[in-house]
Amino acid sequence: MLKNRTFEGENVPKLTKWLFCSSGMFRDLVYQFVSMFLLMYAQYCGIGGTEDGADYIAMYSTITVIIIILRIWDGFNDPIMGFIVEKVHFKWGKYRPWIFLGALLSSIVTILMFTTQVHGWAYVGLFAVFYFLWDFTYTMNDIAFWSVLPSLSQKEKVRANLTTLLSIFVSIGSFAAGGLVPILSSSFGYTISYRWFAIIAAVLYFLSQLILVIFMKEKKRSEEVEESSEKMKFRDIFSVLIKNDQVRSSIVGILFYYTGASILVTLGLNYFYFNYGYTEAGTYQLLFTIVYALATIIGQACYPLLVNKLKLHRMQIFSAASIVTVFGYLCLFLYIFLNPVQFFPLLCVLGFIVFFAQTLISMVLYIMIQDSIEYNEYHFNKRRESAIFSLRAFTAKLGSSLQQVVLYVSLLAGALYGISNEISGAEMDAIQKFGENATEVGNYVGSIANSMTGYENVEFWQRLVYQIGFTIVPGLLMLACFIWIRKTYRITEENHSIMVEKLTKRTENENTKQ
Repeated sequence: MLKNRTFEGENVPKLTKWLFCSSGMFRDLVYQFVSMFLLMYAQYCGIGGTEDGADYIAMYSTITVIIIILRIWDGFNDPIMGFIVEKVHFKWGKYRPWIFLGALLSSIVTILMFTTQVHGWAYVGLFAVFYFLWDFTYTMNDIAFWSVLPSLSQKEKVRANLTTLLSIFVSIGSFAAGGLVPILSSSFGYTISYRWFAIIAAVLYFLSQLILVIFMKEKKRSEEVEESSEKMKFRDIFSVLIKNDQVRSSIVGILFYYTGASILVTLGLNYFYFNYGYTEAGTYQLLFTIVYALATIIGQACYPLLVNKLKLHRMQIFSAASIVTVFGYLCLFLYIFLNPVQFFPLLCVLGFIVFFAQTLISMVLYIMIQDSIEYNEYHFNKRRESAIFSLRAFTAKLGSSLQQVVLYVSLLAGALYGISNEISGAEMDAIQKFGENATEVGNYVGSIANSMTGYENVEFWQRLVYQIGFTIVPGLLMLACFIWIRKTYRITEENHSIMVEKLTKRTENENTKQ
C-alpha cells in the first residue's frame, strides 16, 4: 500500500494532480483555523475573565510573546526540517512519509489545543506547550507538501496550472474557516463551537493526507539529483539564500506580501466586533468572507488567462496589481469616516478590489520562487526544492510574528483589551451556568457582549487607531513588496524557458555518457 509510486516525464498523472491539489483544502482549513482563531480563543475564552484587568493584559501579553518567540523559532525549524526532508529518502517515497507523519501528529495536537479546558496562568503555560508541538508537527507536513509542487514538473504551463488549481482548493479551506467559525462562535460561544470545529477539521485534514499518501505518485528523481541531496550539508540551506540572489529576492518579497496580507485577515476578526457588534459581527464577516472568496477564486482563475490568452508578462501583472492594492488600502482606511452599517456594500467593493489584486500578486510570487529553483540548478547544479521552500515557510512564520505585533499594539493603543476581558468573563460564567447547552451559552454571552461592542459603543478614536493597523500598515508593506521585486527580480519567462531547455540537454548528455 505504501510502496514507492513514481512517474516519469513532465506531465503529471491526473489522479496525483487532483489528489495533491484538493488535499490542500483541508490542510489550509486546519492551518487557517489555528492561525486565525487560536489567539481569538485565548483572548475571549482560554485565559478567562479576571477581576483585575491588568492581570488579563499580562496573560494576553505573555501569550503574544510566546507566539512571537515560537514563530521565530519555527522559522529556523523550517530550514532544519527542509534539510531533513532533502537528505532522507524512505523506501516509500521522499515526501510521502513526512506528509503522513506530520498530518497525524498535528491533527492530534490541534484537537488537544481546543478541548483541554483550563484557564488563567495554567492556560498560558499549556498554550506554550501545545503551540510548540503544533508548529513542530505541522511543519513536517508543510515542508514536504509544498516541496512536492515544484518537483512534479518543470514545464512553465503545467506548473502554472498546478499552482492555480492548488491555490483554489487552499482558498476554499481558508474561506470555510474564516466564514464558518465567526458565525458559530457568535451563536454558540467560543468554547463549544471551537471544540467541535477543531475535531471535525483535524479529522478531515488527516484523512485527506492519508488518501494522498496512499495513492499519489512522486516524480522519479535522477541519480544525480539524489546524489546531490545525499551530499547536502545543513549550511547549504543558508548558502542557497546567500548565493542565489533570485531566491533571496523572491523570499524577501514574499515576506513583505505575506505580512501585509495576513494583517488584514488577523485584525479583521476584531474589526467586525468593534464596528458591527458581537452578535452581528459573524454575519457581516461571513458576507465579507464570501467577497474574499469570490475575489480570490476569480483572481486565481484569471491569472492563467492573463498569462496564456492576453500574453501578459508576470512583471506587468505584478506591477498593476501592486498599484491597485496600495490604492485599495488607502480607500479602506478612509472608510472609517463612514457609517459602517450603512456603507457596508462599499466595504465589500473595496475588499473585492484589494483581495483580487493581492491574489494576482501571490500567484506571481509563488511562480517566481519556483522558477528560482531551476535558476539554482542551472547556476549551481543543485535543485534544493525542500531547502528553498523551507525558506518560503520561514518567511511565512516570520510574517506571522510581525502580524501578532501589529495586532497587539493596535489593541493596546486603542485601549480595547477591557472589552476582551469582559467577554471572556461572560464566556466562563455561561459555561458554568449552562454547561454544554450551546444555545443558552450563546444567548448569555451575546447579551453582555453586545452592550460593549459595535461602533455605537466603541469610541471613534479607538476604532481609528485600530483602522490604522488594519489598513495603513499592510498598505505600506505591499508598497515595499512592489519596490523590492521591481528592483531585484530578473528571471523572465523567456529566461526560464532557456534555462529549462539547457538543463534538459545537460541531463540527456549525462545519461548518454553513462
